[in-house]
Amino acid sequence: MSQFVDQVAIKIRSGDGGNGLVAWRQDKYEPMGGPAGGDGGRGGHVFIKASNNMNTLLDFNYNKEFIAQNGGKGGSKNKSGKSGIDLIIYVPVGTIVKDTETNDVIADLTNNNDQVLVAEGGRGGRGNSRLASPTHRSPYHCEPGQPGIARQLELTLKLIAEVGIIGLPNAGKSTLLSILTNARPKIADYPFSTLSPNLGVLKRPEGDAQGKDAYVLCDIPGLIEGASAGIGLGQTFLRHIERTRILIHMVDISSSNVMDEITTINKELYLYNKELADRPQILALNKADLLPADEIASTIDSIKKQWQKRLPEFEAPLAIETISCATTFGINGLKNLIFEALSKLPKLEAITNIYEDSKAYDHGGSSFDIERKKNTFTVIGDRVERLVSVTNLRSPESLHHLFSALRAIGVIDALVAKGAQEGSEIIIGKTTFEFGKGLSG
Repeated sequence: MSQFVDQVAIKIRSGDGGNGLVAWRQDKYEPMGGPAGGDGGRGGHVFIKASNNMNTLLDFNYNKEFIAQNGGKGGSKNKSGKSGIDLIIYVPVGTIVKDTETNDVIADLTNNNDQVLVAEGGRGGRGNSRLASPTHRSPYHCEPGQPGIARQLELTLKLIAEVGIIGLPNAGKSTLLSILTNARPKIADYPFSTLSPNLGVLKRPEGDAQGKDAYVLCDIPGLIEGASAGIGLGQTFLRHIERTRILIHMVDISSSNVMDEITTINKELYLYNKELADRPQILALNKADLLPADEIASTIDSIKKQWQKRLPEFEAPLAIETISCATTFGINGLKNLIFEALSKLPKLEAITNIYEDSKAYDHGGSSFDIERKKNTFTVIGDRVERLVSVTNLRSPESLHHLFSALRAIGVIDALVAKGAQEGSEIIIGKTTFEFGKGLSG
């Protein structure tokens, strides 16, 4: 049985845009022709896409970092660089995507093939061919590619199930799921035997081979008193019944505290999410084979009388069915109640919500830092370092353009403010300059 994982944190990064190129036409009769450097290619985007082929986030336990392909460098003869391949990260249907830094929800993907862009690829830098103008026909410089976007995201799975099976540990939830559906959960005869939600599909007998009138059921483990406050495993899994249309509330009818157990579970639902207090319930009284037949009727009458008195926040159950998972007594009756309830209740529309997410397009500005060590100043900043990386340091015109760009960004003034003087050593990326000899003016 595979491990169930429903919440993970991942790191993503879209591809960097490719650098532009400085190149010149060298045709047979025009060896010193005009600029012909092409643009860099766009970096790959990062998408998150919902898929019915997954039902857990387990794969992300082994791979938590995802990086899209960078764009290619511009080519000669005005050829553009190749765009980076977009990266699609597949998640189960029902996954909520959140930015861990802001805690903002980016998307709630509730339908198969829904997808959201979480990081835009960087634009490719322009080559010198595109930088030419009527007043500057032969530029000796190009543009660096735009950096990709790095983010940390949290993926949280809320299962898409129409029927949730709830109850105290050892009430028989997993056993019932295995009887009603094709699920084969791991079952043991002791409390907390189920450590993760299990899914199964309940089909109407008249349903066709394509799954018409088929409903997804989910049993929720770990519900005990205090679950809504984080005691036990309940709070971890209660989210998985928030999308259900109906709840099957299982109780051990042979218990001496039947109504107390019902009250405990319903109070936890109410404390966790008041909307769950309005969710219709079918009360399934399990283990009827352990109770004398003449006591069953009196137990049901007692439950009906006490329900409104002890649980005023909850509507009375749609129905009460006595069953035995051990002998399958009452199972067909329970199935019919489920089908009847689902046919009458409005179907919850699986609406995919994709929210405004400016960080998916925020490639960062021209921010930079300066670190000083004696008379050496190191300028750190993605934009600044990229400008230097695409500069032909042997070309006076290219250097002049670089220094003008650095001055426009504010690097020169910042160096002076930090104490840089003529002769100071300035390090940007892998290149070292001497301040005052071109760099300052």
